Amino acid sequence: MVKKKRWPRDEVLYNKVQESEFLNFFEFVRYLTNYICKGRKMKSMIQCLLIWRKFPNLSVRRARGFLLLLRRFDIISIDIPCFKTLSNYNENNSLQIILDKLIEKSSKPLSIIEHDFATDSTGIRTQLFSTWFSLRCKKRIRRRDHLTVHTTIGVKSGIVTALNIGINQGKDNKIFREHVDKTSENFKVNEWSGDGMYWCKKNCKKVSEKGGKPYFKCKSSWNGKQDGFPSWKEMNKDFVENKEDYDKHYHKRSNVESTNHSKKALHGNSVYSRLPSDRINEETLRWINYNINVLNRAKYEWDINPLRD
Repeated sequence: MVKKKRWPRDEVLYNKVQESEFLNFFEFVRYLTNYICKGRKMKSMIQCLLIWRKFPNLSVRRARGFLLLLRRFDIISIDIPCFKTLSNYNENNSLQIILDKLIEKSSKPLSIIEHDFATDSTGIRTQLFSTWFSLRCKKRIRRRDHLTVHTTIGVKSGIVTALNIGINQGKDNKIFREHVDKTSENFKVNEWSGDGMYWCKKNCKKVSEKGGKPYFKCKSSWNGKQDGFPSWKEMNKDFVENKEDYDKHYHKRSNVESTNHSKKALHGNSVYSRLPSDRINEETLRWINYNINVLNRAKYEWDINPLRD
């Protein structure tokens, strides 16, 4: 049987990153919570939630038992609340403000190497029973049981710079422009790619205003005669006249597909909470943990360690 060909990689580096994941995880969690959270109680609570959501299938009672075990062996030194308090914080709407700041802070160290970005959306299952395929095909269903997750990543490392999680679909282009604004606060933008869902004039204008060049999947409805912003017309013209070179830039968006797969493989592709706010917080915590994994990789591959700041 012929073995499947694999992309070459540095096996020594790969082993080091994989083996150090849990060794550095708790240090990065402490670093992020100490920087963002005010007060001992909130720092302890966010650390507990992040550690809990590191493991996809852990119930809140078993999570508390695991936290107590970690404290007994002095791996963590925080106050651990009862399971009911932990659950109540997990469903708190106001927690989203802190979680958004954690996404921003966990991505900021990679601003040294990240200048090209890509945006995409994916679906996350809940414990309800229709399929993501039904939603995408706009099939009539009784309940929308998938979360819609919009992610913007740096294409070199896969770090998530902006995140939006919702119960319903829609407002894709509005969310995209919000992601451009958020990302450009901490990163220099050179290129931005996305699929045909983001192909519109306002998106091109927003990227060009931040100093970047857009690369979206252009549709056949453009005939070269429509009015629009210069960046919009230039992008579509390049797609038609220099397609081979255009595709090299556009297909950087493939990295966001890899990011979605990596997160689902490591941190789960479904949420188990029932309340809408609970689901959004649960999924956001898992994306923060994904960013922490990227920080661990950056420490060894690019010598970027935020703990030295």
